[in-house]
Amino acid sequence: MNFKQIASYDNYLLANMAMGMMTENDIKCQMKDEYIVTIDPLLNPAVGGIKLLVEENDFDRAVALIKEAENNYLKEIACPVCKVCTISIEEKINTPQDFWSRLKNQILYGQSATYSKNYRCTSCNKIFTELPPSF
Repeated sequence: MNFKQIASYDNYLLANMAMGMMTENDIKCQMKDEYIVTIDPLLNPAVGGIKLLVEENDFDRAVALIKEAENNYLKEIACPVCKVCTISIEEKINTPQDFWSRLKNQILYGQSATYSKNYRCTSCNKIFTELPPSF
């Protein structure tokens, strides 16, 4: 069986919740580096977090499942500024084309492409790097 990384977590609980969601939906999965990050959280940046791996055959279904769960969760969170539940996800993948930019990313981040994720309230247009707490 070939496994492919679907997500990376710095929190043991979130990783296990995602893995539980996968197994409930009959998706074969496993975690990598969970013990290293749990025992010594300072090593998290060095190993890249707790990685959730799914079988390649189930990859597309697993991605759709995680996105659906995240979107359902976002519907319940109100913006702390305008108090409306209209937060959406903004994802950006930066894949540089020239050699020097790819090399810089490889040295600084350990990969040639970088990924960023922000949350935006579509009512007041406020951007959050972290999800606001739900009350």
